[in-house]
Amino acid sequence: MDRITLNALQGAAGAAGGDKVYVEDVFNTHLYSGDGNGGSTSRAITTGMDLDENAGMIWIKGRGWDIDHALFDTIRDATNMLRTNSNMSTLVDANSLTAFTSDGFTTSGSSYTNLSSASGGGDFAAYSFKAAPGFFDVVTWSGNGTPGREITHSLASTPGFIAIKKYAPTISYGASGGYWTCWHRSTGDARLFLNDSMAAVASAESFFGNDSSYIAPTSTEFTVGSDDDVNGSGSTYVAYIFAHDDQQFGDGGDESIIKCGTFATGSSGITEVNIGWEPQWLLVKTTSEAGGWYLADDMRGFVTYDVSGTEALYPHDDDSEGGMSNFGPTSTGFKLSYGGQSGIDLIYMAIRRGPMKTPEDATKVFAVDTGNSSTDIPAFDSGFPVDAALLFNFNAGYNNILIPRLTGQYLFPTNTDDEGTGSGETFDSNLGWARIYDTTYQSLMLQRAPSFFDVVCYEGTGSVRTVPHNLGVAPELMIIKDRKDSGGTSWRVYHKTPGNAQYCSLESGTAFTADVGTPGIHWNDTTPTDSVFTVGTQSYVNTNTYKYIAYLFASCPGVSKVGSETVGSSAIEVNCGFTGGARFVLLKRTDATADWYLYDSLRGIAVGNDPYVALDGLTTQVTNTDYIDPFTTGFKINTSLPAGDYIYLAIA
Repeated sequence: MDRITLNALQGAAGAAGGDKVYVEDVFNTHLYSGDGNGGSTSRAITTGMDLDENAGMIWIKGRGWDIDHALFDTIRDATNMLRTNSNMSTLVDANSLTAFTSDGFTTSGSSYTNLSSASGGGDFAAYSFKAAPGFFDVVTWSGNGTPGREITHSLASTPGFIAIKKYAPTISYGASGGYWTCWHRSTGDARLFLNDSMAAVASAESFFGNDSSYIAPTSTEFTVGSDDDVNGSGSTYVAYIFAHDDQQFGDGGDESIIKCGTFATGSSGITEVNIGWEPQWLLVKTTSEAGGWYLADDMRGFVTYDVSGTEALYPHDDDSEGGMSNFGPTSTGFKLSYGGQSGIDLIYMAIRRGPMKTPEDATKVFAVDTGNSSTDIPAFDSGFPVDAALLFNFNAGYNNILIPRLTGQYLFPTNTDDEGTGSGETFDSNLGWARIYDTTYQSLMLQRAPSFFDVVCYEGTGSVRTVPHNLGVAPELMIIKDRKDSGGTSWRVYHKTPGNAQYCSLESGTAFTADVGTPGIHWNDTTPTDSVFTVGTQSYVNTNTYKYIAYLFASCPGVSKVGSETVGSSAIEVNCGFTGGARFVLLKRTDATADWYLYDSLRGIAVGNDPYVALDGLTTQVTNTDYIDPFTTGFKINTSLPAGDYIYLAIA
């Protein structure tokens, strides 16, 4: 593909005609299982990313066994593979990636992209990068050995990270094709090697300069010297170019989706890095000393700092993914401990968590499904990546189970127990969650999205504090729990109608109660904003060093509604702004002790008796009441519901 064609494709991927661009438009992580079809049949992998009509790159790695990282881009032929952990040149493999398609790619029987579990492989991760101004570009050039060679790019932004690889001429297996030479904005004239763990090497003038002086990249070009790894006469090169903090994305065209920065570990070896948003993909590397490249993403398992469950890949090595402790995302960045060492310099490249676009279709962010007895993942189908799930068996007296992707560990809305973990709580699927359950179980599944739903993990301070979130609007319903430090504490609930001076307990079904103190010790008499919520000094929401989780909900037009009603002698038609009625209703009386009534369309919201599960009770459903009925724009509250003041959460 020539540069003219590539520029045209990038323009189409960018904000052409004033179109808004979101992170989900230009990047995704897709997980799939290989079937090892032996190369006889082309297999389509549907990622939802169009790289047939758009320039870009796909990075694939087998997760559970030692296998090379495989990179393919749209400039070179799809069958031409590079490996980040190798200095080898192009490997031409007709079975690895056979074509880029309008919604993913096709592969065949290659062990790099489609090895079956029966053959010792199984699961793969595929990262798709679409070329777009302010995010990513890919360019090629023929080397001429001339120092100060200017290579133009179409990033329209000063790069944050560049990885260069000589890919031709093709060499015999085992011979050196040249190092992956990397530039990072934080290391300047020092170079890094993607296929090696060595520290940053100073004096890179013959790599990024004119052989006598370093020349920094600009928004239109970068400069290479005469070194054979970047500009040798008779060789051909490819560069993958990543932006830094270009704020042209999102609804207002004023948000970034990628950042490249540096940090040093603190005196305790623990460092929290604030980049302004939560990452879904993070690449980290030491520069002041030798140390590997670490790659984490939220689909395979990128869990909060205090949970030992983050699954890392190692771009410099062919190793299978490995669990890491003390490395995880925060709502504004990430936190890690680098072996307890202080004063270690590291670089990072981070891609923002999506989706950024406010949902318009509730089926894209909320689903209900009955389990199956298969050992395949997912046991519960959603059609989207699940960020939180409620699991219950409505025909048996079991605890309800609430599980977030951010921890992978469960809590019981029915009691105050600390979090726990089991063998079935797995979220590594793009289309659902869980490993093995049977048809007596049901799951409600949610995806985090602006104006709809968010999950935040935070650490208490013991003093009044604000907690950042990414809901984008003020939360109207908040459910908070200490996860593991106290030996069991109560859940606490905030709702916009009782307001910031009242609270209730989730697990006990108690009425909302006036807070203690002036200001109150739960919410500090402070209403949440579109960026933070406030917790006071109450131990159930803010004990020093305790770890908490908060579930945040808001009213999203046509998707969800958080509201309240006073029930009396007349039926109430609750208008939520929906067009096909509510598929989920959570209803709670606020002026007296009463259960949290949970209804969903899978078990039935119909004229006549409607089965409900008590969220705060054991999950044998109640089937002999007719408290609600269907209603086109929301739901209907019948006079059989005991009179009083109620709050609700409804989802279309």
